[in-house]
Amino acid sequence: MSDSQKVTFGDLIKDILLLDNVMLSVRSQGAVAELRLERNTPFRIKDQYATIGDETGQWHTHINIYESKVAKFVSEQKENGRKSYSLRFFNSDGGLILRVNFLKMYDLENSIVQESLTQYEKFYAKYGKRDTLLLTL
Repeated sequence: MSDSQKVTFGDLIKDILLLDNVMLSVRSQGAVAELRLERNTPFRIKDQYATIGDETGQWHTHINIYESKVAKFVSEQKENGRKSYSLRFFNSDGGLILRVNFLKMYDLENSIVQESLTQYEKFYAKYGKRDTLLLTL
């Protein structure tokens, strides 16, 4: 994807829903909800809200796409020697709206799981290996 191509919240989420071992993390003051995604989790956009999950099922979340302005790929070195990998969505004030965590990146021996790393790297490459994506509607 070139720098000039437009990226939407919907583009990113649709591609994320094709991946294995990802989890959404939604934070508000005093609470964090973590939602494990399965391939092809229901997703739709109506007006200004994206709905991830089945409204009649076990869980779902609504995200105001008008508030989601920037997405950032983040890899962080942890104290245990592992790296964490995520895609984070921010509002225009820099506030975190939603975090997509890439899971099962390491095995029990603390070695990187190549299949999981390759999945993340392909996803990152699809969006031009740009750490920051400005989102359009």
